[in-house]
Amino acid sequence: MRLLILFHRWVGVMLCLMFAAWFATGAMMVFVAFPSLPYADRAAHGEVIAPGKISLAAREAAARLGDPDDLRLVSRAGHAAYVGTREGRAVAVSAVDGHEMARLDAGQAAGIASAFAQVPAASVSRPFDYDQWVVHQQFDPLRPFYRVRLREGDGRDLYVSSRTGEVVQQTRRLERAANWVGSVVHWVYYVPLRRSFAAWDWTVWIGGLIGLTSVGAGLTLGVRASLKARRSARPSPTPFRGLLRWHHLLGLAGGLFVFAWIGSGWLSMDHARLFPSGEASPAAAAAYRSGRVPFDAQLATTDLKSLAQGASRIEFGRVAGCAVATAAGRGGQRILAACPKGPRSGASLPSDLIVTALHAAWPNARIGALTAMRADAPYVKAEGLPDGVLRARVEMATPFDVFVHPASGRLLLVMDRRRAAYDWLYYMVHTYNYPGLSDRPTLRKTLLLVPLSLGFAFAMTGVLVAWRRATGNRAIGP
Repeated sequence: MRLLILFHRWVGVMLCLMFAAWFATGAMMVFVAFPSLPYADRAAHGEVIAPGKISLAAREAAARLGDPDDLRLVSRAGHAAYVGTREGRAVAVSAVDGHEMARLDAGQAAGIASAFAQVPAASVSRPFDYDQWVVHQQFDPLRPFYRVRLREGDGRDLYVSSRTGEVVQQTRRLERAANWVGSVVHWVYYVPLRRSFAAWDWTVWIGGLIGLTSVGAGLTLGVRASLKARRSARPSPTPFRGLLRWHHLLGLAGGLFVFAWIGSGWLSMDHARLFPSGEASPAAAAAYRSGRVPFDAQLATTDLKSLAQGASRIEFGRVAGCAVATAAGRGGQRILAACPKGPRSGASLPSDLIVTALHAAWPNARIGALTAMRADAPYVKAEGLPDGVLRARVEMATPFDVFVHPASGRLLLVMDRRRAAYDWLYYMVHTYNYPGLSDRPTLRKTLLLVPLSLGFAFAMTGVLVAWRRATGNRAIGP
């Protein structure tokens, strides 16, 4: 017990400010999320592809890009271009003659951002790789960026990839200010650390684990001290005086919440350490596509010219042996599935193709019916899946659910019991997006703010106790 007391005391001294910051910044994040530019907005406002400028077939572009795993067709400062990822970096080749395209200059970036927002550009930065709002690894293939400040009163910035010409992020002045005292602190999202995913991942994971262990030690000591005080000659819920009394009482009142909330936040950094990632195995994913390379002769340039009408991007994939092109733009989404038995087109991929692909991926399973999920469904929110995502039950010895993109048929998630448990232990405990609350945002936020406030008050008593102990002031109780 002596070792447990020393551990809790001095780890608490070191981490108490971090605990207080987590609760305070968590409350801020209830109201202001990290800046983002949703895919639907990117597609709806992006530069429209000129069909007449498409001369190169998708399979030829893929060959020139070194057979990439991903391929899309976009418009890049007035030029149709295929974009694929090569050696971790996005590369654009002309859709006219296949030559590799040079990076954009600042004037082109300003024009792209201005056309995207329908607002004149006020200034353009020099090309840069990182700032606070594009530090996530999802942006790695697209670096460097231009940051274009628009001539708007809210200080809106758009980020344009110099490689692809795509607008991929937006921020506003108030949003940036709120996040500096919100998600940036909460996630330890500082550029020098965050730009190395491995360093950031292990730093936050280990720090969270130490903090969680300290809270667990405090709960054990707090309950033990309270039970001992109740059995004393003068029964009391706590034997302490002064600040330690408040720290103990608040810990007894909110200790389980603090433990659960810190623990669920720590699990947000799991990254497949303790729970499955939710990805299909490489063999199942390959069988679902029925072929690795999605760019073949089934998609002719005439098909793409028709599909490109009003589209700002066309993404290529493969489902059940069919080459699939998904167009998105101001007119919504359109799908062309070029199959051996003939082309199939529409607003979404035919469900029978998806079911066929699922049978190929898991040939010995019984596949349930496809069901469209609402955007506020708990698992949809937990996994960041799109509205209308399709779910199917795969009945095997150990059954699981699969989630499929509603338009392109892309396999998004494999949800077994352990992944479902992860969503509960991390996302729902941490955000209160429980069934029945996820579609009632005002009630959910109110219920979450109460224990967050309790946790902050508890952490602040720890800060004051730590300060007095660190400065040698013993007037904090026995």
